[in-house]
Amino acid sequence: MKPWNLLKRLWQEDRAATAALVALLITSLVGFTALAVDLGMLLTAKAQVQNAADSAALAAVDTMLAMDAQQNTIAQPTVALESAETFSSANQAMGVSLNLKDPPGDDFIIGYWDPEAGDFDYNRTGLGISNPDDLTGVRVTVRRDEQANTPVSTIFAKIMGVSEVAVKATSTAFLGYPGKVPKGAMLMPIAVSRSLATNGDGPNCGEELSIGQTSGSYWTSFFTWPASNPNVDDYACGCLKSPEVKVGDSINITNGNLSNNTFGDLQDLFNAHETGGQWNVILPVIEDGYSHGSAPVVGFAAFTVTEVNKAPQKNVIGVLACGIMVPNSTTGGQNFGARASTGKMAR
Repeated sequence: MKPWNLLKRLWQEDRAATAALVALLITSLVGFTALAVDLGMLLTAKAQVQNAADSAALAAVDTMLAMDAQQNTIAQPTVALESAETFSSANQAMGVSLNLKDPPGDDFIIGYWDPEAGDFDYNRTGLGISNPDDLTGVRVTVRRDEQANTPVSTIFAKIMGVSEVAVKATSTAFLGYPGKVPKGAMLMPIAVSRSLATNGDGPNCGEELSIGQTSGSYWTSFFTWPASNPNVDDYACGCLKSPEVKVGDSINITNGNLSNNTFGDLQDLFNAHETGGQWNVILPVIEDGYSHGSAPVVGFAAFTVTEVNKAPQKNVIGVLACGIMVPNSTTGGQNFGARASTGKMAR
């Protein structure tokens, strides 16, 4: 038999099997294509829902505290919920607005987030919180499922009996203690040590200090070297604004005496800002073990100045304060009593 006739015969005998194989391959290819389309759509929906949860959590954590005229923090958990609802609904997933579940229930948790434990203290959560110290975190869950906003409809998976898929995302934001303060935030050229700002269990709130006399308190010229009287006075007189400072920076300090003229400038600062004999200021907290030269910043504390004296006392008197918010500051420092005004995503 000629080779051509042999090939023709084999083809005629196997063409049915070949046709079946081709049909199977086409069906599989269509199935994989359909799966890829639906999977891509669901991944897009998941990303959009996650973005909504992230923005809602950050908006809520940034609005759960407010400041009064003295920079004291005020708890406003219901405002935080309203912010979360607004920012969530401003987002869409596959063309559907993402409203929070109503009522939100566990889809909106507000209260004390413990970064070390990586969870909330559920004895200190809820919309009824009135103590700002109990408000450090918000967790928001955004859905497209049977509970809110309807599940995502599939396109090709319907053929296999899957007509819709539930999608949800959860995000937690943390509002802690200042890790960076903006330019001009520290109006008194004063720094305190870590051990002075804490008592071992937490911030040393209410501790009376005599700056210039209390051990662990210092004068600072921030990034200007050295921390000599003329350089400190540049900040005491208001001639220079304090720079932006963040945790990890090193600032220049001294525990030496200042001139009576510099104390006069400090006194003028106090008289220009005090209300009812008090003035809340923000101080950098430095690591222990430094008394002069350059010292690393580990956080920020609030200090309520009540008195500034020229010679013979030559001191600044006040108390370490808690619950003071630092405007335009970002979360990232340790707890020395002051609060940040801008949160971050919890990890």
